[in-house]
Amino acid sequence: MFWNTYNNTDINPIICEIVEEQNINTIILAEYKDSVDDLIQHLFQKGILMHPYITLGCDRITMLGTNENVFPSRQDTYYTMQIVEKDFLLCAVHLPSRLHADPSTQLMKSHSIAYDIELAEKESGSLESIVVGDFNQNPYDHGCLGATGFHSIPVAAETKRLSRKILGEDRKMFYNPMWNLLGDFQYPPGTYYYKSSQEKTEFWNIFDQVMIRPQLRNRFVDTSLKIITETETTSLVDKNRHPSKKISDHLPIVFEVKENNHEL
Repeated sequence: MFWNTYNNTDINPIICEIVEEQNINTIILAEYKDSVDDLIQHLFQKGILMHPYITLGCDRITMLGTNENVFPSRQDTYYTMQIVEKDFLLCAVHLPSRLHADPSTQLMKSHSIAYDIELAEKESGSLESIVVGDFNQNPYDHGCLGATGFHSIPVAAETKRLSRKILGEDRKMFYNPMWNLLGDFQYPPGTYYYKSSQEKTEFWNIFDQVMIRPQLRNRFVDTSLKIITETETTSLVDKNRHPSKKISDHLPIVFEVKENNHEL
């Protein structure tokens, strides 16, 4: 699961509920201000043993999980990369807010992280990479969709070629399943709601996303990808069905990737 917890200092009980109800074994949090030791203890009392993962250099992300064979890879202010079970490269991101950074800054950071992922893939010898987090961009924004950013494509079949040649240079691709959750044919229409008086506004945004390399497509469980709006005891949305800022201004996402009898 990934969740931007909005600096809520009393959010651990809800995290525990989601973990238990959704059978989560990897937790990735942004803007997390509650006690991770307390979270681990509460999960242990439910019979779930989780370990904190090393994210030195990235104070914007907190990670923990049930996998013990996890080692840090590249780290930066805006991301942390982990090698999971010697197979997966898991990159968790929390990019600058679009309220405080112009599009060119976001694109520049997207390009930088995508480049660092390729370096980490070469170092680890694995192309089974997952990027997840708060991108502070929508899937159709340049930093996510553009070849100079994450190059995350909405159609899996188009990513089977693994890369596209642009101006004579091969650009690797990600598959982005979050496109399937855009819009109001299903609820919720996104993970983050923002109403503005600007000339262009979407109201609902999908800032919280997961992207995978095409090599992982067959292992991604389509039906597992969900935006969570409630637990058995708590609604995460307000009376207008927008994210409840008493809890968080973002809604969490959950997903499953299978590999060699392991779940991530």
